[in-house]
Amino acid sequence: MNVPEPYAVLTRQQWQLLNDTLADLCGASGGSREDLHDLAVGVLETSRPTHWTTSMDDHPARPLWCRVYKIIGALAHLADAAPHDARQIRRLSVEVKWLAEHMRTFPGPVRVSECSDA
Repeated sequence: MNVPEPYAVLTRQQWQLLNDTLADLCGASGGSREDLHDLAVGVLETSRPTHWTTSMDDHPARPLWCRVYKIIGALAHLADAAPHDARQIRRLSVEVKWLAEHMRTFPGPVRVSECSDA
């Protein structure tokens, strides 16, 4: 059984500063390092306490983002607790696929460049 290692405690302000810094670094690179930005933000997001919610109280996208954060948490848990559990990997892949379809069909204006399947 994997025992989580002790971790550093961040204040909410420190966490937000790291999040903002990652966005600034991505912008400074002109988006050329978006892959590193996404990875770092994903790691940072999994360390965000659940009570640090975003401010989307009555926004129509709130259910979508709640689902996004739930799946991010499930992926982080899988990576920490059961990285080789094929059954859990396949189970979570169904959730990720459902989320991807929900995001693809999310209502709102879409520019042609946003519809690429690349």
